[in-house]
Amino acid sequence: MDYVVLMIAGSALLAGAVAYGVTHRDFHAGGRAAAALACALLVGAASLYIPYLPVLALLGTAVIYLIVRRVFSAGTALAAAGLVLVAGCSFSVLLMMAALQTM
Repeated sequence: MDYVVLMIAGSALLAGAVAYGVTHRDFHAGGRAAAALACALLVGAASLYIPYLPVLALLGTAVIYLIVRRVFSAGTALAAAGLVLVAGCSFSVLLMMAALQTM
């Protein structure tokens, strides 16, 4: 049981660190911390249901953020990345629910 808690905490910590690292040049300390906290909470909550797909969704979201930031402003890129992360985490939870229903 302790490994599950460590895995969820590790996923959330990794998500926060990646979000903080990706947004470090674009936002001030408060904005970076808010983005990292929101990302960590979302990935940690989704990791309660499925352990590895929310982390993959996070990595895809980081790539989307870095690409969109080149074309648009940082705020627009953060909004787009937030939508992609919510959609990716929701999809991973729905995928696990469908897999469990067919067992």
